[in-house]
Amino acid sequence: MKRKILLIGALAFVFTFGAIVGGLSLTTSADDPQAPQKTISVSSEGTVKVKPDMAYINVGVQTENKSSKTAQQENATKMNKVMKALKDLKIAEADIKTSQYTIYPMEAYSEKDQRSYITGYRVINTLEITIRDISIVGSVIDTVTTNDANTVSNIRFTVADPDKYYLQALENATVKAKAKADVLAKQFGIKLGLPSQVNETSGGYYPPIMYAQTERFKSSMDAAATTSISSGELEIRASVGLVFSY
Repeated sequence: MKRKILLIGALAFVFTFGAIVGGLSLTTSADDPQAPQKTISVSSEGTVKVKPDMAYINVGVQTENKSSKTAQQENATKMNKVMKALKDLKIAEADIKTSQYTIYPMEAYSEKDQRSYITGYRVINTLEITIRDISIVGSVIDTVTTNDANTVSNIRFTVADPDKYYLQALENATVKAKAKADVLAKQFGIKLGLPSQVNETSGGYYPPIMYAQTERFKSSMDAAATTSISSGELEIRASVGLVFSY
């Protein structure tokens, strides 16, 4: 009877030990099922700095009038003037698109009547412009604001071919990760072969440089003044993870 109890206890120990090993996520090799697989895992980030070669900019016209129809007509007249100015700058029609057109009532509250009254209407018409020569960004701003545009917002600088630079950043990240693995392996006398896993962990993210603040201009601004816009540098990042088995 005692021998049966000891056998049950031994089996319980085996199952408990197996559960603990499973929690550690240890794997075994085909040659020796009992030997845990040894790995070296490294990760690194690579970056590439590049001068932007494209820009996006939002240009708008806002008009207000007691009459909704008059506000729309005034807005259309001014926006046609803006469109002509853009075409005179050799901005292609395909690079000009409407991003917002809104008409909404303006209201004032009457303390006497305890209610709100519509006092007029505001029309907002906004274009998103793609500028393929960033040297003329300042000229575009100056030109549209002297031709009845009264809002300029969301200036964004980017590159026409971001994947080209992302792949360079990914290559840099891979080289750095491999160098890390080599240093670790050398310290412990480990000979490395090809990685058993290669993981791209960044997802190809390359944010544009943004100037998000909206600026409003008067159509009567000094025509001699020029706007200077600096594009800076765009930093494109990529990350990679490598796993080596030995």
